Amino acid sequence: MMIQDKLKNTDMKIAYCLFGTYSTGGIERVTSVKMNWLASHGHEVYLITTGHFGKPSYFRLDERIKHIDLGLGYEEPGQINRLTIALRNRPRYKKHEAKLNRLFNEIKPDIAVAAGWHEAEFLYRIKDGSKKVLERHGYLHYELAQHNLYYRGIEYPSLLDKLKHWTRLAFFKWVAHHKIDLARKFDCSVLLTERDRQGYKGLMNTAVIPNPITVFSDKMSPLTNKVVLAVGRLGIEKNFTELVEIWAMMAKDYPDWTLRIVGDGYEKEAICRAIQKYGLEAQVELLPFTNKIQEHYCGASVYAMTSVFESFGLVLVEAASIGLPLVAYDCPCGPSDIIKDGEDGFLIPMHDKDAYSKALRRLIEDESLRKRMGANAEKNSERFSLDAVMHQWEELFAKLVGAR
Repeated sequence: MMIQDKLKNTDMKIAYCLFGTYSTGGIERVTSVKMNWLASHGHEVYLITTGHFGKPSYFRLDERIKHIDLGLGYEEPGQINRLTIALRNRPRYKKHEAKLNRLFNEIKPDIAVAAGWHEAEFLYRIKDGSKKVLERHGYLHYELAQHNLYYRGIEYPSLLDKLKHWTRLAFFKWVAHHKIDLARKFDCSVLLTERDRQGYKGLMNTAVIPNPITVFSDKMSPLTNKVVLAVGRLGIEKNFTELVEIWAMMAKDYPDWTLRIVGDGYEKEAICRAIQKYGLEAQVELLPFTNKIQEHYCGASVYAMTSVFESFGLVLVEAASIGLPLVAYDCPCGPSDIIKDGEDGFLIPMHDKDAYSKALRRLIEDESLRKRMGANAEKNSERFSLDAVMHQWEELFAKLVGAR
């Protein structure tokens, strides 16, 4: 029997373990969308959280989803550094595991998914008969890459800075090895990109399923508005200051074109300084994030990404789905899984600002190329549609349940 035929007769009981859905983060949004799809397609879905304490979900949840909160109250990322948070949270794991063990033996799920931060450490140990799936929402070496960026930003590191740097390097390398070790213990570990999977040393129990498109528009970009768009959190890894530098190399040749950056974050002042340094106030717009981001996609003609690393790069998929040609650095991980170089956009070697500006120039000057690539981008983005992605999840779950 074909997998798709089997799925029609297989309604599964699926438990998602997550810290919560009360805030606006990407993990919460994507998990909510996936759970809603599964619930609407006949599966019995449980959302098991650790610290809602009566707070409502920020994202709409299908009324058929059964939400159970364990009331553990973990420390969350914020003002405290990650290491301190980890040390404070770890003592709660024993109680967390015991509660999940009792709950799973009561509800008897077919599939249990570690979708958040904590359950990866112990979910595989629970012996209730369910298949255990680990979701990795980030790049394997995310912490290491993030730290290296911060350290390179210290102009004159002191001896103490260097000692902290070496200590953190060792710690974050251990973190990556620990992720691989945990992945080995689950029935399946699901990663976002093929490029990220290369770091998991050939583990046979991994699968690659991308994030689905979660921003929708009933219209496409006409590709006639003279706007190059970039969207994202204004953090150092997004490298928006380098995008401003690239724009400075070419802006005078296209005085009627605008670079529009949409987002919020701690790098805003640095980006503003770069805009002022190059005298680009009239040709660069820095706008706050909006829940109607599709209006910005529809109002642009080219999408630009200069990230140093990504976990996936969902904004590329969103922009492509509205018909924008894409230009991105070939960073780990995401762009090379999304962009078909020369077909729906351009993949540029890291930090090659000349090559990046040439790609933008081609798309700005050649409307027929822009429209051809935009049409290809829209077509290619269909592989990231919610139905396409969720059928991959259904197939994976069915295979795992069938293997019991």
